[in-house]
Amino acid sequence: MNSDLENIRSALQKGSNNYFLHSNADMDCVGSAAALAIHFGNYKIYAPAGVSHLGKRLLVALNIEPITEMTFPDTGNIVVVDAQDDSSIGYPGIDWDRAIIIDHHKARVDCSGLHIIREEETSSCAEIIWRIIGQPEKLAREIGRCLMAGILADTGHLKRGSYKTLAATAEILKASELSMEDVLIVFESADDQDISRRVSRLKGVQRMKFERVGEWVVATSEIGAFESAVCQALLSIGADIAFAGSQNGDDFRITGRANRMAIGAGIHLGDMLNKMANEISGEGGGHDGAAGFSGKGNIEAMLDICFHNSMASLKGHSRATQGHNKIKENVL
Repeated sequence: MNSDLENIRSALQKGSNNYFLHSNADMDCVGSAAALAIHFGNYKIYAPAGVSHLGKRLLVALNIEPITEMTFPDTGNIVVVDAQDDSSIGYPGIDWDRAIIIDHHKARVDCSGLHIIREEETSSCAEIIWRIIGQPEKLAREIGRCLMAGILADTGHLKRGSYKTLAATAEILKASELSMEDVLIVFESADDQDISRRVSRLKGVQRMKFERVGEWVVATSEIGAFESAVCQALLSIGADIAFAGSQNGDDFRITGRANRMAIGAGIHLGDMLNKMANEISGEGGGHDGAAGFSGKGNIEAMLDICFHNSMASLKGHSRATQGHNKIKENVL
């Protein structure tokens, strides 16, 4: 058993637990923190930099009201889920030397914490949480929903999951006596019934700009909200890499997504957007195929830089070769 995992479990069993969500907290962040909070009890959940649309839906379903002010508790555990430093959490004020860090993003050399579990190879934070709570044979259904929501969100409904992800999924569903339908309804209702989300996807496609480099297609779109949903829409209609961004005064926010072929060609959006963020003192990072970037500047100019950086990275790589290699890997 991982000693850090045991230390974290022991710490969460004692005293009070204060969970801090990263900026615009996604479903994996929210679901992971909520699963820990419900399992270990005596908790507060802080979201001083906002929660995503789907994350809010999950919190409402759980009847959990996050604390939106950045107040820092003098006692109790400080738990940061799905982030590891000021840049990745998206706001200052965390006492990292006191923090319990549970993350699955690429490690940063200046990261510090009281106890740290950081597994870049793990598809979602929720899979780590499943091990922290001990993988019980019986699990409360609400905790199962939290974990499954996190896994499905960060793996593109299991498309980016490994065999370990599928094993954890099967264990969680069995322990909580849930079906996939019980969990997917959260996503389906948001996708199919929320008119604002549907209109944003349509506007995103309408405002799309794209260009080819060889057989690759990179698309960008400026939109007011639901950047992640717009990116997925652009990928679904043919883009290999998609960026969607919004402007709010001097501040901008960009979400990026890449398909498996682009990732196979060496694209790592998390590294790309983190580097761009450092150059303008912004905040950015994420995974190879899913990342975000925010700061002060002009959204049109920033989307253009994302576009050209992606095109430069793809230049010289054959899309046809990536497809052939993927088929070959699957056959073998």
